[in-house]
Amino acid sequence: MVDDVSDAATTWPVWSLIREARSRAGLSQVELALGAGTSQPAIARYERARAMPDLSTLHRLIEACGLELELRLVVPDAQRMANERAALDRSVEQRLDAVEQYTDLVSQLRDG
Repeated sequence: MVDDVSDAATTWPVWSLIREARSRAGLSQVELALGAGTSQPAIARYERARAMPDLSTLHRLIEACGLELELRLVVPDAQRMANERAALDRSVEQRLDAVEQYTDLVSQLRDG
């Protein structure tokens, strides 16, 4: 179980789901709040990961954006998990070097 809001926001980034849904719908925070029956400050707290809506509130927010929230259980991707573990084993400098190499590769591929 997640102990506080910041841990929950990192583990399950609800704030990004709400922000993405609102952006796709072209709604302001005020418009989303009105459509979902909540307040604009509540939307702002959710989008800043300062508060975590319960599942029924999240469902209502997503529906107010004209979208459907779909939750499902899946088997974890072993390769993704291995990549994440390997990345965490690297130092910050090594991670930054990897990002720089990736950026260089993308630039080379774009330039042909």
